[in-house]
Amino acid sequence: MPTTSSAERQLRVLDALWSAIDDQYVYKDFNGVDWKAAHDETRAKIESGLTDDEFVKAVRAMTGKLPAGTVQWQTREERIAGQTSNTQTYEGIGAFVSVRGAPKPHVILLSVMKDSPAAKAGLSAHDSIYAIDGVAVKAEEGLDVIQRVRGPAGTMVKLTVQSPGGSSRDVDVKRGQLTAGAELLGGTVTGTHIAYFLIPTQPPDKMADNLVAALQSMKQAGTIAGIILDLRIARTGAQWPLAEFLTLFGNGKLGNTYTREGEQPLDITGKDFFGSQAVPLVLLVGPDTEGAPEMLAGALQDISRAKVVGLPTLGEVEGTSETALPDGSRVFVASSSFVTAKGRDLGLKGVEPDEVVKSDWDEVSDTNDPVLDKAVEVVRKIGS
Repeated sequence: MPTTSSAERQLRVLDALWSAIDDQYVYKDFNGVDWKAAHDETRAKIESGLTDDEFVKAVRAMTGKLPAGTVQWQTREERIAGQTSNTQTYEGIGAFVSVRGAPKPHVILLSVMKDSPAAKAGLSAHDSIYAIDGVAVKAEEGLDVIQRVRGPAGTMVKLTVQSPGGSSRDVDVKRGQLTAGAELLGGTVTGTHIAYFLIPTQPPDKMADNLVAALQSMKQAGTIAGIILDLRIARTGAQWPLAEFLTLFGNGKLGNTYTREGEQPLDITGKDFFGSQAVPLVLLVGPDTEGAPEMLAGALQDISRAKVVGLPTLGEVEGTSETALPDGSRVFVASSSFVTAKGRDLGLKGVEPDEVVKSDWDEVSDTNDPVLDKAVEVVRKIGS
């Protein structure tokens, strides 16, 4: 049985965690959750006696009453592991990934790093991993499944993989020491004068400058009939150039970032670079479009500067506040969100495409992409 001191320690952690969320959580109504009742219920469980494992489950049950992704509690052990792994250098196969829990749990390769072990083994973007060393991917693992793919450099991992439209195959990959990196990919859509840019999962240095330079080269080579920005695998990074991208394509009052204390308007003075303010613009989005890329899409959509094509985003735009807790654990609380010019709270609703195309990243390929095909159609319609 737990000791009195362990119950007191658990109560101190609970009260500190609950107060941090109560003070900082951006949605004052807690999305309809009776937050005080959730605290009292959890406190009663602790007072009746919980082991440390039971305490962790009880706290997760309490924070789990709030919408997914808005509160993240890390135990002391998870915090230490996260700080150790939070580096540009790691050991693994060299791919940016996402997960899907249905219809059959799997890992999606969003992109594969150049010259990485994954690339050398023949893996590429859009491939799906269904099993690792013979053990199936489970829905309850979530992103923790990545730890099964990673491992010491020089060791082998067997992946059961399927490409879009292909059959299952086993691929042996020798893990390596890697430095995470990505680059902006661009060109023109075959047979058109439409510029296409795939915004990577991790933003490279000077991404906005590189985009402008690419537009300049395309403009010098001929007409730019439209621009397609592919945000389907784009996620917020520390250096994501939201203001620079909005300056390229938008102008004026584009929305507000807000907290419990007030609002910060997002006012942009647009600049035209080689037609960036005027040419037809289409943004591709999906469930892996997160953070600043979502804000970009929602802001430009609501001022009618861009059409959005693809699948709905998940509303991962909230800024977070970090609070250290008495036992060495920590909690990240959604403390800010973004409202577009038309009053849409993207943290609650995400971005809804103007044209929904029900094809996810693992269902398309470089040669067969219905989402891109629809985007080309929309660009031509805007320009006609």
